[in-house]
Amino acid sequence: MANGENDFQELYKETLKKMDDLTDKQKQILQAALELFSSQGFSETSSAQIAERAGVAVGSVYQRFQNKQALLVAVLTPLLTQALPQAVDEFGTTAFQHSFDDVESFVDAIVPDRLRFIDKNYAALKLMADQIIVDDQGVINQLKAAFTNQMSTNVVPNIKRLQKAGKMVDLPEDYIIQFLFTAILGYFGKRLLNMPVNMTDEIKHITAFLTNGLMKH
Repeated sequence: MANGENDFQELYKETLKKMDDLTDKQKQILQAALELFSSQGFSETSSAQIAERAGVAVGSVYQRFQNKQALLVAVLTPLLTQALPQAVDEFGTTAFQHSFDDVESFVDAIVPDRLRFIDKNYAALKLMADQIIVDDQGVINQLKAAFTNQMSTNVVPNIKRLQKAGKMVDLPEDYIIQFLFTAILGYFGKRLLNMPVNMTDEIKHITAFLTNGLMKH
C-alpha cells in the first residue's frame, strides 16, 4: 500500500497543485491552514500562525479568503470533494485487486487498512467531522457517489461470490456493508470520545466479530 494513499496531507498537496484558479501563495496558505487546523484545532489557530507556516505576510491570508470561516470552507472543499474520494478510490483499487476465498480474508482486507487509515489521518478526519458543511449537498452527494461506486465495483461482487459459495450469510449487500463500516466508524467514535484504544486489539476484535457474524455457519 502506497504511503500517499494513506496520507491526506500528501493527497491534499497533489490536489492543490492541480487547482489552476489558485496562486502558489494561496495554495501555501491552504496547506498551512489544513496542517494547523488539524493539529491544534480551528478555534485555536490564528491568522498569524497560518501566515508564518505558509511563509507569507499576515495580510495575504485574507486577501482572497474574507475571514477564518471562509478560509476553513476553502480548506475543506478540495479535501472533501477530491482528496477524500481519491483516498476511497485508491483503497478500493489496492485492497480488492483479487477475489477472496473466505470471509476472514475479505474482512481482513478491509478492517486493518481502514482502522490504520483513521489512525494516521485522525486529525484531518476530526476536522471534517467537526466542521463539515452540512448544507452543501453537492459535497455530500459527491462523497456518496465515490463511496457507492467503490462498494458496487469492489465490495458487492466479493459479497455475492462468497454468498454463492455458501461461505457468507445470506443478507442483503447493503446490510453487510453497513455492518462492516459501522464497526469501523465505531473505532473513530472511540477516538473522538478520547477512549483508550489499542490498535492491535481493535483490529483483532473487530475482525473476529465481523468474521464470526458474516460467516455462514
